[in-house]
Amino acid sequence: MLGQNYFEKRLGDIYQYSRIPYISGKGRTNQSEYFWELCVDSCGNIIFILSSFDSLQKLDDTPKIAHVSGVSEDDVWNLNCTNVHILAREVEVSKEQVLFCLPSSIVLTRKEQLSSRITLAKAYFSNFDFFRVDCERGFFANIGDKKLCFQTLETHKKLVDLIDIDRIPNALLSQVSIPVDKDESISTIEDEARSISWFLSLLNLDATFIPIIEYYSDSEIIQYSLEDTVKNSFCRSYIIDNVRIDGGIPKAFESCYESYKNWQAKIDINTLIGFLVEINQQKYIDLKLAVMLMAYENLLLKYLLNQGLTQDQIQEPTKKQIGENIQQKLRQINTFLRFIPSDLMDDTLRDSVRNPLFHQGEIPLLTISDKRALFKRYYDLLIRIILRILGYTGQYMSIVTHSPALP
Repeated sequence: MLGQNYFEKRLGDIYQYSRIPYISGKGRTNQSEYFWELCVDSCGNIIFILSSFDSLQKLDDTPKIAHVSGVSEDDVWNLNCTNVHILAREVEVSKEQVLFCLPSSIVLTRKEQLSSRITLAKAYFSNFDFFRVDCERGFFANIGDKKLCFQTLETHKKLVDLIDIDRIPNALLSQVSIPVDKDESISTIEDEARSISWFLSLLNLDATFIPIIEYYSDSEIIQYSLEDTVKNSFCRSYIIDNVRIDGGIPKAFESCYESYKNWQAKIDINTLIGFLVEINQQKYIDLKLAVMLMAYENLLLKYLLNQGLTQDQIQEPTKKQIGENIQQKLRQINTFLRFIPSDLMDDTLRDSVRNPLFHQGEIPLLTISDKRALFKRYYDLLIRIILRILGYTGQYMSIVTHSPALP
């Protein structure tokens, strides 16, 4: 085993902010027995290491281990890991073999509380930063018949400072407390938490995913659920916040969260949110434009199909056919939404941007300033279309004017 000292040296000054500090124990796979060591750092990254008992032990020689189970050294926690990817193998001075691993998921369950009823779940968000509204370090939002409490972590300010000096690229900055009903399953809670994280990714234009959920029985943690999630660099872009937008994030939940879930089932709106997040992460304007065009094509096609149009006029001659290019599709979606300015439905996006970018790999006829101006207008329009589809009635932060506006 490498020991706690290895983790402290590896993480240095940020070890103190680890969401789960060092924990270790013994475990096994189908082929071998191991010592295991675990830490979840301030960014939500899972650091998981397997070590042989001695130099003669034969270890799993595959690039991925399907399952690892075990018990912690203090006999408090049961450990279960799935899809454990082996990132590197080393042999220590003691001739002990060490596997540096990344599991897809880990569940830690308190042994003495296996039959206890879960009453509360706390899910931790990557990169979700906000100003408090109506509770300590946070705000309340109603989802169904539940009142959820969103709060920044006590370490929030120190972590943001570490991000600002480029010590870490991102961090777990906030949490949401979700009451758990008597007959509610963990899978239901995790599905809801996942939906909340995607919805916040839309409002935040950043990947605010959940790598860790704590489950409580009254005030005691009885289970941790860990997941290897996408973690983007922290950014301060947003379309709805608690400072400049009237009603802020609580109003967004009230206005369109349930609508978001309905549209997710219809047109996989999470894929579109992923495009928006990726646009925001890109540094080069041509790449921003390319991803934005992919987002438009994805949204327009799926929305028009959902509205009853068809791609195949021969097989379904009674239905209206979807347009062949992006401008025709914009005009068609406007027959349902009825707000898109006419100058944004002309052939500029197709002729000046899409065709040369996808056929030549560049946009030779536009200057950098022209590209940026065009990008802002169409990116803003894309966000407005999404908010209109979701039925959001409040303000958002305009990409064009950098001020609150109605979508």
